[in-house]
Amino acid sequence: MPTGMAIFGHAWVGAVGRVSIGTLLMVVGAVMGLPIACALPAAADPREDPIFGISELKFGALDHDTPGLWSGFGVERQSVDANIEVLFLPWAYTFGGYLRPAVGATINFNGDTSKAYADLRWETESASGVFLALGMGAAVHNGEINLTDPARKALGSPVLFHPSAEVGYRWDGVNSLSIFADHMSNGFTQRYNEGMDTVGVRYGRRLGPIVSDTPAAEVSIANFSGPYVGAFAGYQYETADWYGVPPVGAAQRSLAWGAYAGYNVQSGKGIFGLEVDGSPAKRNVGVGCEVGGISCQMEISGVYSVRARFGWVVSNLMVYGTGGVALAPWQSSVVNLTTSQRFDQAGGLNYGVAVGAGIEYKLLPNLGVRAEVMHYGVAGWDLNLPTAGTTADQFQSYVGRVGITLYLQ
Repeated sequence: MPTGMAIFGHAWVGAVGRVSIGTLLMVVGAVMGLPIACALPAAADPREDPIFGISELKFGALDHDTPGLWSGFGVERQSVDANIEVLFLPWAYTFGGYLRPAVGATINFNGDTSKAYADLRWETESASGVFLALGMGAAVHNGEINLTDPARKALGSPVLFHPSAEVGYRWDGVNSLSIFADHMSNGFTQRYNEGMDTVGVRYGRRLGPIVSDTPAAEVSIANFSGPYVGAFAGYQYETADWYGVPPVGAAQRSLAWGAYAGYNVQSGKGIFGLEVDGSPAKRNVGVGCEVGGISCQMEISGVYSVRARFGWVVSNLMVYGTGGVALAPWQSSVVNLTTSQRFDQAGGLNYGVAVGAGIEYKLLPNLGVRAEVMHYGVAGWDLNLPTAGTTADQFQSYVGRVGITLYLQ
């Protein structure tokens, strides 16, 4: 195994600390046996005319609801899930790799959460056969939405974000073994967002050539690379929720304004960038708690984010998606409405998830305009309520905005 894969493998085994040796042997044995079970030759040239545009099939055995990864903890029963995935022919090449659609399913045999997903996968492969793949898409599942079952994850929504990563080795141009990890959650867009991770090993079999021999026609496109700054204005809908028994919440609408800055790298039509943005306006939200005469209050000192952007350029237009960390400094308190006494309070910088999508058009070589939608979701603290236990707070901001961008090229 190449050194890079060995290092990744050691990290993976450490992360899956709860998995017994027997489980690991089941996972490895199941995947290693797939080439034999499927009666596939050890080395062969893939078909030149793949059926239905399918370029590769993958079969895997994954640890279910792995703790210590993105979600942070596991709830559902330890088991080995079956994974099957279909990857289609690449439709674009950028940043030294190719983009191709993937659809798949991960099946749990204990009656816990299973999922199906559709992703866009970027993959690069070296001449030695070592490959790396990163994906983003959407997943649907049969798990729980709310905290109705303490033995199941509360995933918050039937449709979830689905990022994934894979590193592996293809030893003959056709057959491969890899380590695969994926995650699904709603990015704090819903009340519950416990999320779920799976990680394991997969066997892959190519069914067709991965890159077309026909060169793409050269098309003139705008240059979005380099540093930039900008300002935005728009409209926002924001909610503050306190989760007790029963839950209570408040909402408000207002104008949105702020600024952003970032840096883009462009490879052909593909864009990868990093962006920071800030909306420094203060928000004060309060609502009566579940205890009479008590108010749950939230004072937010601005909303900020640090995000990656992934875009595709058509002529002078860039279409992009973005995701990263949302940051919000705020003060939460439980206040007696009669005496103004604070029964409990907490303050500081909280973080969550920022996701969005938009378009940007180059008016001039150094000037662009954009329109985008963003969601910021941030979880807060647990606060004590008199005679009623605790309540946890969460803030969400939905923003539609337009901006003007100055490129410092």
